[in-house]
Amino acid sequence: MKQGLLKILRDIFSSSGYHVAESYRHDMVAEKNGYKTLIKLGIDPDYADIKNFADQVTDGTGLYVTTHTMADDLCQYATESGLLVWDRDNVALQIGKAVLADIEGTTADLELVPPVDQQAPNQPKNTGFIANEENSIFGMFGQNNVKESTPVPEPMPVPQPQLDRELLPHPENIKPLPCEPKTPMVLNLHAAPLNITKEHALSIAKQHVGIVENVALKFVPFWQYRYSINIEQQYKSKIIDISGNGGGCLNALNGNNELIQINEVHDEIEVPDEAYDVKGPILTRDQANRELLGIIIGDHTKDIRFDSMVGDTIISEHKLFKPKTRDVNLDIDLTYLPIWELNGKRNSVEINGYNAEVLCNPVGDDVEFI
Repeated sequence: MKQGLLKILRDIFSSSGYHVAESYRHDMVAEKNGYKTLIKLGIDPDYADIKNFADQVTDGTGLYVTTHTMADDLCQYATESGLLVWDRDNVALQIGKAVLADIEGTTADLELVPPVDQQAPNQPKNTGFIANEENSIFGMFGQNNVKESTPVPEPMPVPQPQLDRELLPHPENIKPLPCEPKTPMVLNLHAAPLNITKEHALSIAKQHVGIVENVALKFVPFWQYRYSINIEQQYKSKIIDISGNGGGCLNALNGNNELIQINEVHDEIEVPDEAYDVKGPILTRDQANRELLGIIIGDHTKDIRFDSMVGDTIISEHKLFKPKTRDVNLDIDLTYLPIWELNGKRNSVEINGYNAEVLCNPVGDDVEFI
């Protein structure tokens, strides 16, 4: 619903000569003749959300759009905070009028309306944009057209038999505008699913790197492994148990052994419709197998001290117990992990796209991370 509404708003502004850009801080920025309008879409508006958005608007005008009906006191608070407001009824009416204008083949030159507190006392309240006098069908960007502070009656629309008026007030029923979201791409790759969106990764990275200048999605190969050891060794009259089990992921690019848990792996995964990079493994299966065996045997090696009495003397003896290669049951599988790499001005951060974990060690050898 949100993406569809953003698409509709973007098309309307673009067709009216506005330069429209996405914004990770807000939802959209529309600019024309050097004047910016910062657009924020709210699901369930409250005072905190309104105040937070108003505090962020330091350049241009803030337009708060919601598909819910906003309470009068909350709307007044937003207006007093310097924001323009479109709530559910206003948005539905504006979109319906835009469809009529599109069917009639008319266009409009949208102009910004000054904030409500700057309008004349006898002027009708405006909560967005208005159309110029010649194309009043785009009165969708305000309550009425205005000329010299005097309300002008809205012209009656030309009857259109093929239109169902019951559909016009509801954005989800409007068909002429292409508002369908992009279909995700399917990647044939043995990988953990991408559960973290780009927007979510940006919000996480903000507290680590500040302003994010670049975002990249990459799939990094890991040798995912599980092992078990079930062995006991005897020394004199003592039985030494060196059994154990565990698992993890060995980075196939730099050889780092990571305690990453991957519980879900697919041979096909959905990725967003944007550029991505699939890294090829540097460590082969044999190399990974040898390295993991060395790590596992080292982790399960025990240096045990034995004390014995010879006469009045205590004699201490150290004995090393460790499993042999044949004692280790090891299974490894090459699995790709989606990683969001976000670069700021001074440093960068990598975020696990599977579980939103901020990685402590870089997944490659070419970049220094915080």
